[in-house]
Amino acid sequence: MIASLLQEAATRRDEFFREYVDLPVRTEYRLRCLSINTHRGRGPKLPYLLSNATPEERERFELLHETRAYTYFIAEWLNRHKDDYDVVALQEVFNGVLGVGDRILGKYRQRDHYRIVSGFRSFVEHGVGFAAFRYQNLLLSHLPQLSNGGMSNHLPGKVLFLASCGYTIAPFLLHDRIVWIGNTHLHAYNPKERQRQAASIAGEIRKLGDVPIIFLGDLNTVPPGCRHSGFETGERDDNSYRDDRSLAILEDAGLRTVAHEDNPAFWSYPTGVPGRTLDYIFFSHHWSALDYNVVTDFTFSDHYPVYADLVLAT
Repeated sequence: MIASLLQEAATRRDEFFREYVDLPVRTEYRLRCLSINTHRGRGPKLPYLLSNATPEERERFELLHETRAYTYFIAEWLNRHKDDYDVVALQEVFNGVLGVGDRILGKYRQRDHYRIVSGFRSFVEHGVGFAAFRYQNLLLSHLPQLSNGGMSNHLPGKVLFLASCGYTIAPFLLHDRIVWIGNTHLHAYNPKERQRQAASIAGEIRKLGDVPIIFLGDLNTVPPGCRHSGFETGERDDNSYRDDRSLAILEDAGLRTVAHEDNPAFWSYPTGVPGRTLDYIFFSHHWSALDYNVVTDFTFSDHYPVYADLVLAT
């Protein structure tokens, strides 16, 4: 697999550079990454968002909420910010009921809004959930995607005994370097199942060997050493995080993230009055973080996005 990737990268590199010359990919070996749980286009949990809003903000938020057009808002926000990000990982992208999708109402599927309206060139999609509730993990990028070697797999354990979780990881070309970028959404309630899922991902990461990797997603667990119960906002989840080693399992496989403190600078959930970190960007030792923060001016989901500016050692 690695040999075929190298061959493809070598033979198509000039083609890729001509195709992407007008796109906002940095000239450095650097990637600006964003991870967003889209909440299936349902928007934020409005009482939390309104609780600290000014009267002008409250009026705006309430009017936006009446439209129920959060999928479009997210796609248009991405389009306006497409020059700011090279890679965007989306989770909980609604993809229909019983295979019918939004077209039962005469509308486009959410993935089409994000894929087309956002203005990103490459995309990797993977369907999860179950027949009566389908959704996707969707990875968008300005980078050229290599055709060989990508993986989209379901993970062990199901949410409420029905809905599957999954992950994708695919090779892209960053100038003359092959980098691997992944996206996932882990089990929301059960730490034992979440650890099994993290172990499954870790096993595939190890198979890739010593290669540059970035892994984004809603991991649905709090950082080590941070509060794991007694949350004032969002789902209580008192039993969802205790003794969870999911992040440590990924770290044992060679992935790491910045040191997280239990304060608002890192809290990604819930939008409006956040109190915990659930969303992360992990990366292999090949990368250094120039910046890492939560994007609090994005208010179209119940999670705030997480941003990382990563530079690849050359």
